[in-house]
Amino acid sequence: MAKYIAKRLLSAAAVMVLVSLLTFIALDLIPGNAAIVALGTETSAQAVSRLTEQMGLDRPLGQRLADYYIDLLHFDLGTSSYFGQDVMLLISQRISVTFPLAFLSVLIALIAALILGSAAALRKGGIIDSVSRSLVQLASSVPSFWLSLIFLIFFSSVLGLADVGQYTAPSVSFSAWLGSIFLPVAVLAVSELGPLLRMVRSSMINALSQDWYANALIRGVSRFRAVMVYALRYALPGPLTMAGGQLAKLLGGTAIVESVFALPGLGRLFLTAVEMRDLALVQGIVIFVAFFIVLMNLITDLVLFAVNPDIGQGARGGRS
Repeated sequence: MAKYIAKRLLSAAAVMVLVSLLTFIALDLIPGNAAIVALGTETSAQAVSRLTEQMGLDRPLGQRLADYYIDLLHFDLGTSSYFGQDVMLLISQRISVTFPLAFLSVLIALIAALILGSAAALRKGGIIDSVSRSLVQLASSVPSFWLSLIFLIFFSSVLGLADVGQYTAPSVSFSAWLGSIFLPVAVLAVSELGPLLRMVRSSMINALSQDWYANALIRGVSRFRAVMVYALRYALPGPLTMAGGQLAKLLGGTAIVESVFALPGLGRLFLTAVEMRDLALVQGIVIFVAFFIVLMNLITDLVLFAVNPDIGQGARGGRS
């Protein structure tokens, strides 16, 4: 186990070096002066010269690359040219909004998928199976922005059950915080439910077709215990791996939902950085999201090993 963790950490470090290098090169290859890109063409020459010096663009490429990696080792992602604040500080402020949003969405989607997918597998071809497959098609085909608008109109305007555009931090009022993220969590959970439900159903059907499941029933093990203890444990690695990937994806993929519900999250920050041509902030967010994806892959593998060491080892071998 220790050897595997060390191997995965080395692999993660290599991925982060490659991602950071590609990000640096991509932004460096933008035509023209990056300071002009950030400030706009109508700015003064003095402002351009000052920002060029602040960004280190007047130094050789090799020195800038070396300084870039030295700053990364010190967790320094630079300073935002638009906000005038430390990039890491901006990300830490916004991730406190986006991470609970993404985590709760994936958690709700995973629980719903486990319940509906297991029931559909046990009653293959029945009513629950037909309903679950219809939900898969519906959840996979409805755009998140359209669903956000429908939820916003129905729950807020018609029922008046949720405050929209009035985000409240949980440290201020936990109940108000739940009210402000209720709708976006529901939208994202529906969006992520389809793939998870399909995965759980197919994994459970495969688990229930194994010989050991039939042998457990013959030995007198109750069907409920056989399903919950043995079959579900066998079927969990696939859905857990997918859920980990969905969580990592949502960190950088909630911009539309955050914009519709006026949430000050990481997605909206990234849109602002792109719109205002804040290259340091764009670069910092890309690196942060890449780091989180690598971290989630490692955590998911460890969870799989804890759930079922044999299957976890097989899953790791397939992903290596």
